[in-house]
Amino acid sequence: MSKLRKSSKQKLYAGCIGAGIVGIIFAGYLMVNIHQLNEVRKQAEVDAELKWKVYEQEQRTAKKGWAVIRDISPGEQIISNDLKAVTVPGSQAPANLVADKNKASGTTAKIELKKGSVLTLAMMTVDEPTPKDLRNRELKVVVLPNSLKQGDEVDIRIQFPTGQDYILLSKKKISRLEGPVVWVTMNEQEILSFSSAIVDAYLHKASIYALTYVDPQFQPKAIPTYPPNAQVLALMNSDPNLIKVAEQKLSKQLRDSLEHAIHSSNNVISTPIERSLSEEIAAQHTDTTIEDASGGSEGIGNGYEGRQDHKEQTEILAQGGSSDPYVK
Repeated sequence: MSKLRKSSKQKLYAGCIGAGIVGIIFAGYLMVNIHQLNEVRKQAEVDAELKWKVYEQEQRTAKKGWAVIRDISPGEQIISNDLKAVTVPGSQAPANLVADKNKASGTTAKIELKKGSVLTLAMMTVDEPTPKDLRNRELKVVVLPNSLKQGDEVDIRIQFPTGQDYILLSKKKISRLEGPVVWVTMNEQEILSFSSAIVDAYLHKASIYALTYVDPQFQPKAIPTYPPNAQVLALMNSDPNLIKVAEQKLSKQLRDSLEHAIHSSNNVISTPIERSLSEEIAAQHTDTTIEDASGGSEGIGNGYEGRQDHKEQTEILAQGGSSDPYVK
């Protein structure tokens, strides 16, 4: 009996010792966790205080802006009902942020604006009043890019056989396009400059051509560099028909060049019937071209005293100095 009691006591002591050890370990684990929790809490308080300071700073430096409430396409007008006021944090506010609603209302979007976009000055353009001398001008003498389409913006340039190349018209929007003919708007100064360039191209065998912009929404307008020739302007004043004759001549040259390209790209005619029909059409075309050329020569002769040809017109310019319109 005593042995049994002694064994039970030993087991009881061992259990108490084990429980004590487990308790000590658990208490240490709790102390470590409590310490870690305190550290996390202190760090969270520091972070929260820092964020609050940043928020207060942003609130003090925040700027008022305007955002669109719908999707707006490029070239579409922005009206007052499309705008809502927003607050932009000072650290995120761009320097060209639109703060005045009146500056945004009535403008035109340069780029596509998604709903919620905050407006900046670079995103829109102010429509200027239409100048009194602005006119629509039909252009038939300009060599156009094959990929040109209505609405594109182009520079119209003139290139002389000597390699001189000048900008005639800058960033002109193609308002209408029908084959080789385009329509653009010009003011009085641009009309006179272009008329001078037509005569220059006629007298000096220059080429007038168009170049499209790669990114017209962000690329600035080029500065025209073509200097109107005083001698050409004097000749235009002395003979008003000269501009019309020169434009007709250049237009005919462009048409001849187009027809030559079309004929060159045609397939070889295989059957005798097709060959004879093609020869008949070509003969009729040749006769018509000869008649047109003779009629044009008579028209030019009626427009100038003494029936001056192209060589004589060049000599008229040479009498005033150099025949080169860009020699100062």
